[in-house]
Amino acid sequence: MNNSKYASLATIDAAEKRIERELRFTITCKNTKIVYEYDLSKKAYFTQHQEIVSVVAWAIYKRRNTQGHESRVSTIESLSYFFKFLGEKKLYDLKGLNRSLLNHYVEWLKRYSGLSYSSAAGQYRNLSPLFRQMNRHPNVSDDFIPIKNAFPKSETLKSTTTGYNKAELKEILNATIKSLRENAERLEKNYQPVWLGKPAPIEDVAPINPLTKTRSYWASHDYQIWWWEKNCKLQRLNSSELYKLPKGQMLYNYTAPNNKGSMANLNRFYDRIGAGPDYKPKFQEKPCPIKFKTPWKKPEYLLWYWENKMDCQPFSTKELMKYYPEFLIAIKEHHGGRLLDFYKKNRVSRWLQGSDLLPYYLMLLIRTGMNPSTIQRLTIDCLAPDPFDSEKMKINWTKFRSFKKGESIPSDARNDTWPVMLVKRVIEVTRKIRKPGQMELWITNSNCKKKPIALGKTAFRKELNKFSIKYQLKSSVTGDILALQAKEFRPTIAWQEYLRTEDMSYLKTLLGHTRLSTTSDYLRRINDPVFRSRRAIHQEAMFIGLTEHEDAKQEYLKNNIKKNSKPSKVDHVNYHDGLMNHCKNPLLSPVTGEKEGEWCTVDNEVCLGCQNLVITPDDIKKYFCYINFYTHLLDVGDINQEEFDNAINEKKFIWQKYILPKYSKAVVDRLTIEAEYSPLPVWDIALYEQVEA
Repeated sequence: MNNSKYASLATIDAAEKRIERELRFTITCKNTKIVYEYDLSKKAYFTQHQEIVSVVAWAIYKRRNTQGHESRVSTIESLSYFFKFLGEKKLYDLKGLNRSLLNHYVEWLKRYSGLSYSSAAGQYRNLSPLFRQMNRHPNVSDDFIPIKNAFPKSETLKSTTTGYNKAELKEILNATIKSLRENAERLEKNYQPVWLGKPAPIEDVAPINPLTKTRSYWASHDYQIWWWEKNCKLQRLNSSELYKLPKGQMLYNYTAPNNKGSMANLNRFYDRIGAGPDYKPKFQEKPCPIKFKTPWKKPEYLLWYWENKMDCQPFSTKELMKYYPEFLIAIKEHHGGRLLDFYKKNRVSRWLQGSDLLPYYLMLLIRTGMNPSTIQRLTIDCLAPDPFDSEKMKINWTKFRSFKKGESIPSDARNDTWPVMLVKRVIEVTRKIRKPGQMELWITNSNCKKKPIALGKTAFRKELNKFSIKYQLKSSVTGDILALQAKEFRPTIAWQEYLRTEDMSYLKTLLGHTRLSTTSDYLRRINDPVFRSRRAIHQEAMFIGLTEHEDAKQEYLKNNIKKNSKPSKVDHVNYHDGLMNHCKNPLLSPVTGEKEGEWCTVDNEVCLGCQNLVITPDDIKKYFCYINFYTHLLDVGDINQEEFDNAINEKKFIWQKYILPKYSKAVVDRLTIEAEYSPLPVWDIALYEQVEA
């Protein structure tokens, strides 16, 4: 057993050394269990930085069990900025990899990369775990350790996701419903045979001449009568008279069994049809009884052949050439040459495209508000009965990146049955192309490999763009084609449901969030007048130090703020210190969704509207430090105007409208000066600008 253990370790060690040399490796994704291949030798930066790239490849492989394929691809993409920086510094070997280099890399990302502050922070944060792994390589310096908090408060600079307004959402919903109805007709209804088991419909097709073995209009007795009535004026013409008429010799010859005409055979024809003074026309003012020289030109015969000979199957062109060449020739010569048009007309499909599944995906986004990546990763076994009510169904889901699992709100006859119904419909639509053991819900076979494979996020993104163009969805603001993005639907649903219920706990459950602060982030819509009108300081909030009497503040804090396991010590008094405020008792939060006895998890924006809120002069100083810090970032170009607005707008609105007016001008002026000349370390501009040598 021990020998096997050491053999396995030796195998892994050998694989890691080989990867350092070849820079090519395969890793099984921990989430999807699919094997992916990676090759860093094809990257543009490989030639100049071979030694560093080899350690990068080693570190990526070492972390194979800690991240999925998509996260790994994102990490590899982020490397391009790091190697661009190394190229500008002319650093090509491992000796220069140290903490000082990472300090300069942080500064380079802020100043010279061309990225916004929050984007630069994302790049650095994406590579930090990889840097820590590289630090463990024997040839890398021990102080090659990523800097903590290299981009302070970068998360607060992310753009607020406003989603779609009510008019846009209604337009999207109407287009989705229309597309679902079209797909229901084409994909969800089974083809009902018309000619199965019936004789071939060839009564108006030219029969086969037994002598020539080819089809001929003249081999039809009804055609002979029709031609005679139309061209001979119901007269018994002789051979000489017939030869004077166009195609008259054909009637003369085909009335004979051997196709060699004679007056005897012609007279027999006349006698058989009763030609004479009392003859009653059979085809007078009627069309020719023979409409098609070949049955393949007749649409009904083509359908009959497909039903009776081909079992109504949508064979590919290649399969038709091998097994049913005459059917394929008929399509090309007599029916426009488009095989797909024939299948589409008869509501059958050989190929399932991403556009076919998109309306189901869109409707799930709208009806559930689930994370797009979670919906994209649903499997065909995601439906399960509710353990407490067998009449209800639920959707089991997994969010790989956050290692979370959950269930949708159960549905039954009294609740919204759409989510479960949509999943069932997708399962049924994809059943005909699904291979045994294939569990992914969203699969198509209209791809270069012509095999059923799962749709990726890029495919979903492309189909969303096509959908918007197809149905001419327009922005209600600009009038341009609406840029459909799956990530915009969650905040849209969150905002609509918040306006309807004002219940954050319900919203947290609907969106599948663990923390209420995550839910509140979806509601950061400062420019929305409805939301702004609802944001205000709670009437039970406490304001300490409304005058300059410090003793009053200390007395209140000592008597009213309870001690706890996480105290902050300021002015020798224990109390609950927040980002820009204090709290009466974070273990007894009145915020919906928070549990008594557990530490409150909401963020500063929620605190500002809470009845536990306490504002002290220290908090006012924090506020001005915060504003000064981000104003500096904007002035030096580390963030743009949009990021600046996202960071301060809501706080500035609340503080300037509800908090600062309560304090005297003398108090506010004094704290403004303190914030400028003695800032808190976390927002100290001098510390931020300092770069270690």
